[in-house]
Amino acid sequence: MPIDTLARRLPLLLAVAAPFLVCWLFIDAYVLPAHLEPYVLHLNGTWKLQEGDGVGWAEPAYDDSGWGEIRFPGGYSSQGYRASQAWARKRFELPASLRDKPLLLTMGGMRTSRVTLFVNGHEVGRTDESFRGLKGEVDGLEAWRVDSRELLPGSNVLAVRFEWTLPGNDGVLDGRMLLGAQEQLTPYYLRASDIRQFFQNGALALFAFMLLLLGMFMSRKADPSRRALRRSTVFVVASAAFYLGARTGLLPLRQSSPLTFTILSLTVVGIVWAIIEFSQHYCLGHVTRGGKAHRAVCGVFAGAFLAVQVLGPLEGPVVLYRLFALYIFASVLYVSGLTTATLLRRQRSSDAVFAAAIFCMLGAGVVDLLTDLYVFQAPRLFSVSVINLGLCVGVLLIADFIQLSYVNETLSANLARSNAELAVALARAEDAARLKSALLAERLASVGTLATGVAHEINNPMAYVTANLTFLSKQLPELAHCAEGDEAVKEELAELGQVATESLEGARRVNQIVKELRLFARGGGDERLEAVDVRTVARRSLNLALHELEQRARIIQELEEVPRVLGSESQLGQVCLNLLLNAGQAMTKEDTDRNELILRTRRREDGWVMLEVADTGCGIPPEDQRRLFDPFFTTKQTGEGMGMGLSICHGIVKRLGGEIQVESAVGKGSVFRVVLPPHAA
Repeated sequence: MPIDTLARRLPLLLAVAAPFLVCWLFIDAYVLPAHLEPYVLHLNGTWKLQEGDGVGWAEPAYDDSGWGEIRFPGGYSSQGYRASQAWARKRFELPASLRDKPLLLTMGGMRTSRVTLFVNGHEVGRTDESFRGLKGEVDGLEAWRVDSRELLPGSNVLAVRFEWTLPGNDGVLDGRMLLGAQEQLTPYYLRASDIRQFFQNGALALFAFMLLLLGMFMSRKADPSRRALRRSTVFVVASAAFYLGARTGLLPLRQSSPLTFTILSLTVVGIVWAIIEFSQHYCLGHVTRGGKAHRAVCGVFAGAFLAVQVLGPLEGPVVLYRLFALYIFASVLYVSGLTTATLLRRQRSSDAVFAAAIFCMLGAGVVDLLTDLYVFQAPRLFSVSVINLGLCVGVLLIADFIQLSYVNETLSANLARSNAELAVALARAEDAARLKSALLAERLASVGTLATGVAHEINNPMAYVTANLTFLSKQLPELAHCAEGDEAVKEELAELGQVATESLEGARRVNQIVKELRLFARGGGDERLEAVDVRTVARRSLNLALHELEQRARIIQELEEVPRVLGSESQLGQVCLNLLLNAGQAMTKEDTDRNELILRTRRREDGWVMLEVADTGCGIPPEDQRRLFDPFFTTKQTGEGMGMGLSICHGIVKRLGGEIQVESAVGKGSVFRVVLPPHAA
């Protein structure tokens, strides 16, 4: 494997292995090293037990032959005992290796009990009334010094006075009931205690730091699914921190009391509720119907714990917790399956880390269950798995937020670079647009000059053609009148006169078109403004486009009398002609019978003049209407237009103090309305 690949995978492997390494460290600290065996006397096994109380039972000479028997480690109630107080005694002989040496007596975790220990009638120690870290009941290891002078070379008696405070949940949990040489046994005791204190204090500090960071994340805006994931993460970390705080004595709780048991049970309910919420949000992106039912189940159990604490019998919380333990195990199995399916489906690095924490919790639950059943003795790993899970969940969200921040920074950098490139491209496009506009204006000016020249050249020959046709139209009827005797000649001359009259009409039509063409091509930006009759401009523009429009639509003229406007006849003609041609192109030749083009002039209520060109064509989509007057924007096919016509019209109307309005509906047609202020005489 390449070194760079190994360097990338090593942090992931450490993150996946971390929960199991922590559990292995606790197990290693729990097991008594083999080299200490010669210096240690094991006190677990069969003990004599008598229910009740009596100070004489601490005496070594007391006759306990009539007492019952109990095995330690083992449950007190599960072995048939019910009294809230009891004495247990065990006789032992001190081996030669431990004589005349300072000794240390250790006792592992005890559930819901307070104990006082006597060696040969001398009190050597008792458990505290409150938690001291994770040392204490269930999880810890207590140690007391024993004066070797109090021990005899022969038989000795260890007597323990138990006070059971929560029936049904009582007993001695592990076999670390040891009497050994202080010099050899103290390092083992300190190592087991220090490891727990190190992890519990460090975990509490990390939980506080994570809750602070998560509180900051919650204030950031996010989509609903991500906000729900953050909220469920806060619940997991907060419930884990509360559970650990209760176990470490941060809360003022009495050891081995029903209230303490109820509070710890409620924190476990909170952890189970939060982990299902987080798992579904993390793996599925939402809470399923089963997840909503899970909320209800956890709520019912929480209410039941509170009710039993207030109203129920003393052993009620224990019975209820045993029932909830089955639900805990089922929930952990569900989360394990969900995590496995997600790991196989997505194969993300974070999924592997989360799966490791869940599988660690599952393994810890199995180990604790078998320990509760006294199948074997092992350290209590549930607290460790809660620490692992809370840290894992918080780290996942923090890592996700850091990754999102990195992605946002990358996107911001890319966006800034794209904006800069876009600004350069836009500047180039604007330069190109200005160049094209200048070229187009130059071409239009050239076309106007050419049209003026052509009109002038046509106008000269048409002048004498018209004059000759006028002469013929007058002379031929007179010749026909003079030729009275010859009817054939008379008829032929009359027919020629009619032809001359029709030709004269055509010539006059050509002269009119040439005149209008010269008016249209004459304008320019510096053209003198004058009072213009909009109706006259509309008629002339329609005459120029009539041939093209008649092939596409039925033309309707509604030219009402309107005030004159201040403008240029040629420029307004260019605007009207462009609108007419656009309207004609919006209608197909196949629907000539249905198509209508309306040219209308009318006066608005405020006195302004309106010139309207309406068609029944294809219409303009709303997204295109906003860009109609942009230079080089066109909805026509390639080669049919440059997209400058409406832009030029818009510029002309704006210079004249007016505006162009558009109303269009796809499939129904369009109305272009030019609004101009009236000219004050």
